[in-house]
Amino acid sequence: MKSFSNEVRVGLIAIITIVVFIWLYNFLKGKNLLNKDATYYSVYERVGGLGESSPVEVNGYRVGVVQSINFLDPESGRLLVEFSVDKDFKLPKNTIAEIVPVSVLGGMKVQFVYGEGPGFYEDKDTIPGNLAESLTDMLETELIPVKNRISHLVSEIDSVISSVNEIVDANFKRDLGNTMSNLTSTTGNIDEILGSKKQELKSTLDNLTSFSRMLSDNTGKLNATFGSLHSITDTLASADIYGTVNNLRSSLQKTTLMLDNLNNGQGSAGQLLTNDSLYNNLNASLQSLNLFLQDLTENPKRYVHFSIFGKKDNLPQK
Repeated sequence: MKSFSNEVRVGLIAIITIVVFIWLYNFLKGKNLLNKDATYYSVYERVGGLGESSPVEVNGYRVGVVQSINFLDPESGRLLVEFSVDKDFKLPKNTIAEIVPVSVLGGMKVQFVYGEGPGFYEDKDTIPGNLAESLTDMLETELIPVKNRISHLVSEIDSVISSVNEIVDANFKRDLGNTMSNLTSTTGNIDEILGSKKQELKSTLDNLTSFSRMLSDNTGKLNATFGSLHSITDTLASADIYGTVNNLRSSLQKTTLMLDNLNNGQGSAGQLLTNDSLYNNLNASLQSLNLFLQDLTENPKRYVHFSIFGKKDNLPQK
């Protein structure tokens, strides 16, 4: 077997090294030269920090990588993103290549949101792209109002502190010291009063203890008393006191009306009480009746005629 020269060996080793290096470089970038992947494109206004070799996922599972990002044209500023996706995955029509955050720490990836078709995208097709709002943008949107409120609050606190500093001058401090001295003196006086009245306070507390003990010992009697009061209130409630009071009020109103009528001379009783002529006529009638009865008693024959034999005398003609 013919042996190779040293130059040939060195050349073969160099070629193999270069090929391995190229393959390894592309493999680290997410390109596998040994497998044939499908290539898709998407156009974005902004990519939000997406870079080459960023992962491409379907439902969280990695199916490819971002191969390149280039300007579609220098005037519009739109970006053309090239994806390499495992050829075993079929992307239905209306699928969207959405750029989303990888994590809170940063980084972006492409997430395929499957469409409903009909049909599938072919190799080299362009897929609609969309940039989702990043976590940073969401945090900025939420935190900027909070930051503004905190800044306003700090300004207000600073104003309040300045106002307090203006109030707390030397005179205020002196007055505050005098007030604290007076409070200390007052506390001392209260301690002296309590010390002098300690025995009386003890007696008062003992009396309160005795009173509470008496209440506790007579709980049964108190319950019976309250039960009796409850029975009395139930009896009063069932006695229809309200109706009785209304009837009494109505009777008093009628009595008042009757007395007013009597005073005003209405009716026979009122005329008798208020009209002297009726009284005088009645008195004269009684006097005439009295004279008539007296005359009848003294001279009965003037008014009564009878005969034993039934003979009827002619009555004197008037």
